[in-house]
Amino acid sequence: MARPHIEFIQSQALPWREGVFEGRFDGVSVKVLSRDEKTGATSNLARYPAGWSRGGPEHLNADEELLVLEGDLEINGVSYSELCYAHLPAGHTRQSASSRSGAVALTFLSRSPETLDGKGPDDDHGRLVRKVDALSAKLDTSLRELGVDVDESDGMLDGFRKFSRIICREDPRTGDQSWILSAPPLWRNDVIEIHPVVEEMYLITGDLAGDTGLMKPGAYFWRPPGMPHGPFGSKTGNLLFFRTEGGPLETDFQPGAHLFSWEAKLNPVLPPELAEYAPKVEAEAAYY
Repeated sequence: MARPHIEFIQSQALPWREGVFEGRFDGVSVKVLSRDEKTGATSNLARYPAGWSRGGPEHLNADEELLVLEGDLEINGVSYSELCYAHLPAGHTRQSASSRSGAVALTFLSRSPETLDGKGPDDDHGRLVRKVDALSAKLDTSLRELGVDVDESDGMLDGFRKFSRIICREDPRTGDQSWILSAPPLWRNDVIEIHPVVEEMYLITGDLAGDTGLMKPGAYFWRPPGMPHGPFGSKTGNLLFFRTEGGPLETDFQPGAHLFSWEAKLNPVLPPELAEYAPKVEAEAAYY
């Protein structure tokens, strides 16, 4: 498998590294959450120092998808603050980029990024998402498009009725999706889930209790297709960022109430290179 199953790590345990990416990311320190050794695609936390700036024109050879967790970014005159999202396809021209006070952003790159001088082709085929501001966006409580059909359930999926979400991206070419999901305190779903696509998640706030232990802010997983998981619940409620690869989310639900525990023991699934970063009993308070 080009990208290993990770379920889960606390990003606090990973080191910040300088010079991971060049060009567009000069001066930006990075925590690599996962990497596809075949394509060079990565999921990362990127930390921009206060006063960082970069001129243009220039463009990347990779899709860049970002969600600001803290601070401020500006790209081409568009301002991104806390919980602002963008999807900038490969070839999208950047005239300017800066951060006044510094920023931390979830950053997903579709391949090893190379920065090319000059104007890009800007031929995005409708894939550009310039900005979604989650703090002002309207919440959607219908989960049908995310593979959850609560209208036809027999009660097994009642927990999903409490969720709301903001769709950030639905790729017109691949069907891949990105969304922010929120759930209230004391929810639980007594089901096992199986998806035919990659599912990736970063826990922004709250907690998430599941079959591999208790996740806290900063928790991350990358789950390959066809991997059974769950059931899940949250004592505090939570805010999560999700992505799929390989198409839109579809879900096969199976009964699993007998498997759920609020006190599930830590049992992370990690490749050997991440074993030293296995989550501990208590996670740090900060999420980066």
